[in-house]
Amino acid sequence: MLKEINLAGLFFSPFAADLFIGLLLFLPLRWVFDHWAIQRWVWHRQLFDLSIFVIIVSVIGLLAG
Repeated sequence: MLKEINLAGLFFSPFAADLFIGLLLFLPLRWVFDHWAIQRWVWHRQLFDLSIFVIIVSVIGLLAG
């Protein structure tokens, strides 16, 4: 079982680290999507971004766990 992450006396869930890593991977990917003008093929850009972020965080969680 994973333990909490201690940063200067504040305890964070291991899921917070997964979210942070997912954000670091998502931001360049979003830039690539903007460069390719992916919004032409996507119905709702915010839902698309959210689903891609959830997929990235899920993969990180599966690989880490």
